[in-house]
Amino acid sequence: MWQLFNLTANTHPIHFHLVNVQIIQRQPFTGDPDAGFQLGGATPPDPNETGWKETVRMNPGEATTVIAQFTLPKLPAAMGDPTSPRTGGHEYVWHCHILEHEEHDMMRPFVVK
Repeated sequence: MWQLFNLTANTHPIHFHLVNVQIIQRQPFTGDPDAGFQLGGATPPDPNETGWKETVRMNPGEATTVIAQFTLPKLPAAMGDPTSPRTGGHEYVWHCHILEHEEHDMMRPFVVK
């Protein structure tokens, strides 16, 4: 489960690669997520946002809580070990679908072990 904070004045459509997420809630926040902040009241996702999604809307000034379930495929032994030799885990990325951000390779990697 993650809380993603949108510190900008723009809405960002965040896309997750190779895994889907569900929105748990959104909360307005004040302050700096790195130095102390206050969360406001939680609101549930909009009706069209329920269920598993690969892209989630992140509103300005809100913390969006999402959850993911990593069900890794079982590969035949002949295909070898799918874990990364670099990190020892399964590598994923997420990024914003605003074209400028995509074209400048603004991707955020994460590893699931």
